[in-house]
Amino acid sequence: MAGKKLAMQKQLEILRLKTQFKLTDRTIARALKCSRNTVKKVLEQQSNSQSITSTESVAIPEWIKSLGWNDLYKEYTRGTPLQVLWEENYSVGKIPVQYPGFWKQFTRRFPSLPDPTMVKRHLPGERVEIDYCDGIDIYNPATGEVVSTQLFIGVLCYSRYCFAEFTYSQKSIDFLNSHSRMFDFFGGVPSVATPDNLKSAVSKAHFYDPEKNPAYTRLAEHYNFAVVPARVRSPKDKAIVERTVQIFQRWFYHRVRKMTFTSLMELNQCLQEHLKIFHKKKHRILQRTREEMFLEEKPLLKLLPQIPYEVHTHHKATLHDDCHLQFEKNFYSAPWQLRKQRLDIWATDKVVEIWNNKERVAVHNRAYTHGKYITNRNHYPPQHQAYLEITPYYIRKKASEIGSCTLEVMEELFNGEYPLQHLRRAQGIVALAKKYSPQQLEDACKTALLFKKYQVPLIENLIRSGVGRKNNIVEYKVNRSPNQFLRGDSLFN
Repeated sequence: MAGKKLAMQKQLEILRLKTQFKLTDRTIARALKCSRNTVKKVLEQQSNSQSITSTESVAIPEWIKSLGWNDLYKEYTRGTPLQVLWEENYSVGKIPVQYPGFWKQFTRRFPSLPDPTMVKRHLPGERVEIDYCDGIDIYNPATGEVVSTQLFIGVLCYSRYCFAEFTYSQKSIDFLNSHSRMFDFFGGVPSVATPDNLKSAVSKAHFYDPEKNPAYTRLAEHYNFAVVPARVRSPKDKAIVERTVQIFQRWFYHRVRKMTFTSLMELNQCLQEHLKIFHKKKHRILQRTREEMFLEEKPLLKLLPQIPYEVHTHHKATLHDDCHLQFEKNFYSAPWQLRKQRLDIWATDKVVEIWNNKERVAVHNRAYTHGKYITNRNHYPPQHQAYLEITPYYIRKKASEIGSCTLEVMEELFNGEYPLQHLRRAQGIVALAKKYSPQQLEDACKTALLFKKYQVPLIENLIRSGVGRKNNIVEYKVNRSPNQFLRGDSLFN
C-alpha cells in the first residue's frame, strides 16, 4: 500500500531548510515531523530532476516577504512573547493572519524541538498551585526611592483561573494574607494547595517528607485544605502555575513597560484590570476562556469558613533570666518557671501569644515601638514580686527623711510610664546622702527639679560644684567698675 503523499508546502520547506540553513536530515525530520527517508527522497528528487518547483518560483504571500523575521527573532530572544509580537504587528496590519498561521511561519524559520512532557489531568476544585516571581518596581516621587515588589500568583489547575497581586516581600505575613485574599477572590477553597519550598510555606525542605511552616499549617486547618509542597528543584510538580506565570508575566509586563507606578495600590489596581482581560482570552489549546471554565469549577470548591481568618505569624525565642523574651526588638514577659526554654510565639496585628508545648502561657498587647518592655508582674518569682513591692516604699521613706525635694525627685521617677526601670537610679540618688550629706543632696535635688533632670551623675556633679546652696548667691556677686556705656545694676534690682 502506497504511503500518504507529502504535501507540497512541506517539500518546499525541506528544500529551504537544507539549502539556506544547511541542517542535517535528522534535524529536518524532527522539525517537520517526518521520517529521514522522506527527507532523503525529496532531496534526491530535487537533485536528479526538476519535478519539484524551486522555492523562488512558488507564489509566497506578500506579508511573509515584507515582514522582518530576523528583527522579530531578536525581540523573541530578548524575552518578548511571540503572542505580544503578533498582537503588535496584527493591530497595525503587517500580519493579516491569525496567531496560529503566524506561529507556523515563525517556527518554520526558527525550528526547535521541545523536550517530551506528560499531561496531568485535574478534577474541578481539586488543586491550586502557588508561585512567586519578581514584581515591578515602585517609584516614590517624594524621596526618589525605588522599591522592589514580588508577584504572588495562585492558579486553579482545572480552569486555569488565576489570582495575582503584588506584595513587598515573600515573608510569612504577606504570604498568608495573599492566601486569604486568594480564597475570597475564588469564592471557595480547593482541596489541595501546592506551593514552592519558600520558608513561609516549608520550614525544612525534604524530597519525601518536608516540614511545613506552623503558621501555614494553622491557615490550612482553618480553611480545611491539604498542603502538598512541590519537590525540591522539581518545577514540573506545579507546571500549570509555572507556565501561567511565564505567560501572564510576559504579557502583562510588556503591556505596562512604559508606565511608572508610585504606590502598591496603584500597581495592584492596574493588575486587576489586566487580569479581567486575561481571563477573557481564549485558551489556545482548550479553546475556552478561563472565565467560562471557572464557572464550572466554582460550585465544586469548598465553602469559605464563616469566621474570617486572623493571620498569625509564628516565631521562636528563648526566655531569658529576666523572665522576658525578645520579639521584633521588644521584650515580652513569660512565667519564670520557663526560663532558658525555647518558646513558641504566635503574633497577630494586635496580640502576642506565648506558647509552651501547645499550652498558652502568656498574652500581651503587641508593641510596635522598639526597646519596650511589656511585663506581667505575676510572671516574676514570688521573692522578686515582694522585692518590687517593698523596695519603692523603702526608697520613698528614706527620701522623705532627707527632704521634700528629694522625695519629689523619687515621685517623678516612680510615677513615670515604666517606674521599675528607674529603681536602680532611685537607689543611687538616695545613696548619695551617705557619700556626701543629706543637706547637699537636698539642695542638688532642688536644682535638678528646675531642669527636670534626674540622672545620678548629674545630681552628684551638682553636689560637688555646690550649686543650689544659698550662700553661693552672695559669694559670687559681680562688682563692676563705672562705665558710661553700661546702664547699671540698679535697673535689675
